[in-house]
Parts: sequence; structure tokens; C-alpha cells
Amino acid sequence: MGFFNRKKKQKEQASPSSTGKQQSPSSGVRRQEQSRKVQGSGVRESARPPSQQQRPRPQQSQSLPPKPSQPVSNMAAVATAIANSAPPPPPPEPVVPSPPAVVAPENDAQQMQESAQAGIDLTRNLVKKFIADIWNRGEIDLIPEVCSPSLRFNGNTGFDRVGHDGLVRMVATIREALDDYHCEIHSMVVEHNKAFCRLRFTGKHTGNLLGYPPTGRVVGWMGATEFTCQNGKILKVWELGDIKTLEEQLIAIDDQPLDGGHDE
Repeated sequence: MGFFNRKKKQKEQASPSSTGKQQSPSSGVRRQEQSRKVQGSGVRESARPPSQQQRPRPQQSQSLPPKPSQPVSNMAAVATAIANSAPPPPPPEPVVPSPPAVVAPENDAQQMQESAQAGIDLTRNLVKKFIADIWNRGEIDLIPEVCSPSLRFNGNTGFDRVGHDGLVRMVATIREALDDYHCEIHSMVVEHNKAFCRLRFTGKHTGNLLGYPPTGRVVGWMGATEFTCQNGKILKVWELGDIKTLEEQLIAIDDQPLDGGHDE
């Protein structure tokens, strides 16, 4: 028994477990292969041209932020206090856009003025032709050119006429009773399509007029007439004459002077 115990102790002392783990043959082979790879890589790296060899990368220096002079918590507290103490800004006032000014173009205004002036000139010319050509010269063939077919003539001499035919009869009656009949325009005011005239009528009483027989005297009286034009022709004539002065001349005695209705 003692012999076997000594042998056992010798084996235990000679076994790898007594001094440490015994390296396996495979681990030694792996170490040799790794050393060869390292040596081979060094040879290959040294064999590369200098331009292709890996160069060591420079280490970037990391700049550290400066330390605040005071703690961040204190600065935040100060900023909050300032923001709370400042009054809020007033709200902006609403901007109300002003309406664009309406400015009539210069050409349009000029055209309107020219059109208004043309209407005034037309009314004035119609009135002059009505008095000078139709009444003074007796050119009744111009009535359709100057007067509207719906013409209405109103006066205080008892001669109210409608249309062209009525005016033709009126002109014929006056010119038969008064030889050398003449109507003179003392003044005229024209507004758009209306004209206002102050007139003086004269003639020699050679026929029946207002129921009075002819006296052979030259008579005269004053009157005022309003003309209304429409569509380039005279539509209405309103006349107010001094009939009292005319009748006084028609019934005058031979030795009574006649004033002839002179304008004062």
C-alpha cells in the first residue's frame, strides 16, 4: 500500500493540474499562425509604396466649452425674473385700408365736357332757327327739321297747337295779321336741353288779330319763352306774352300815342 500511495503522489505532482493548466497542442499551433500573420502583414505593409501605406490619422483636438462665470441655474432665474417684470407689448393696431380714390380719367372728363357743350350748342341753334327761319321768314317747310312730331305749343294768346300741322296754322295766322312780323331775341340762357329767351315781337296790324280788325298801326309787345329739346329737336314751347299791352295798341284811338311795347 505504501508503494502505491507514493506512485500516486508522484503522478499527481507530475500532472499539469498541479502546476496549472497544460496548454493543448492546438492552442500552440494557433499562436504560431497568428504570429506568422502579423509578421506577414508587416512585410506586406512595408512592401506597399509610400503613397498606399496607411498613415496615422491625426487626432482631432476637442475644444471644451468655456466654463460659465456663474451657474446656469442663476442665469435662467435672472432671465425669468426680467421677462416676468417687463410689461407685455401692446397689441398692434388694426390697419384699415383706405378706399381707393376714384379719379375720372382726364380723357373721360374731357369727353363728357365736350358732349355737354355739344348739347348746349344744338339747343341754341334749334331755338335760333325756330325764331329766325320759321317765324321771321315764314319757312314752314323747315318745321319737320326743327320740331318734333309731338311738338306742343302753349301760350297765353289763345294759340295752343300740337304737332307740325298745328304750328303751320299758327305761323300762318300771325303772319297774315301782322305784316312784316319780326321776333327779336333780347337774351337767351341755355342749360343742357332747355333754353330761356326774353323776346320782343313787332309787326304792322293789317289783319284780324285777337278779334280786333286791322288798324294799320305798328304794334309791339314783350314775351318770355321756354324751349325744351329732345333727340335733337324742339319738343315743347311755353310762351308768356304781354297781351294787355298788345290789346291796348289794337283798340287805341287815332290821337292816342302808342308805346309799341318797348322794353324798359
